[in-house]
Amino acid sequence: MARANWPTHYLAMTTVTGPSEAWFLTGYPSFAAWEKDREDTDKNTALTADLDRLVEKDGELLTNGRSLVAFLREDLSAGDPVDIAKMRYFRLLTFRVRPGHESDFQDSVKIVRSAYEKAKIELPWAVYQISGGMPGPTFMILLPMKSISEIDASISRAGAIREAEGPENEKSLAKMASDGFATVESNVFAFSPAMSYPSKEFVARDPEFWTPKKEAKPAAASKKAGAGPKEEVKPADKK
Repeated sequence: MARANWPTHYLAMTTVTGPSEAWFLTGYPSFAAWEKDREDTDKNTALTADLDRLVEKDGELLTNGRSLVAFLREDLSAGDPVDIAKMRYFRLLTFRVRPGHESDFQDSVKIVRSAYEKAKIELPWAVYQISGGMPGPTFMILLPMKSISEIDASISRAGAIREAEGPENEKSLAKMASDGFATVESNVFAFSPAMSYPSKEFVARDPEFWTPKKEAKPAAASKKAGAGPKEEVKPADKK
């Protein structure tokens, strides 16, 4: 992608919990922009040849793969914008909602968001609704973290959040979860700079992290003088 100077960038992250997986996140302002990127890629024969060769090589290492399409639900998201370049992890909550109960999920998120605001606790999150790639209705909540230790803070403030919700809302949340959610899964992902293709502007906001350092090669050992006669290398021994 760098050799082609491709304008579309992506971030890679790998699982810290759950199945061993690597996820690659690409953002588009619209579905039309996604389609144009696909069309431009198909027209670039040099790039597609490289990608085809690499995909074939990847096949030897992968057990399976999946592509997901999701759109941002700004009406359910919370907090001020976060500089993702300075983050190290994502906590990902996946809600598989029973058909016909999408409103239960939306109402529950709004109750929790109001409780955080009432308790004056800043916790930014982004809600995405899956539109393709897995059974729906499915929603994903992404919570960026600078450190896994932030989960400690989430646990310690659980009581304050319940108090801010109030008994009635707490009962409503329990009923919504019981009636409307098929499964809820929580996992932690760590960003992988080595597998990411971020923009130069993105890297510049935290270059030390997003520019992986190459490992130094060990120096070749040399024979000490006087250790013995110098051996002659035969042509057959040369590689």
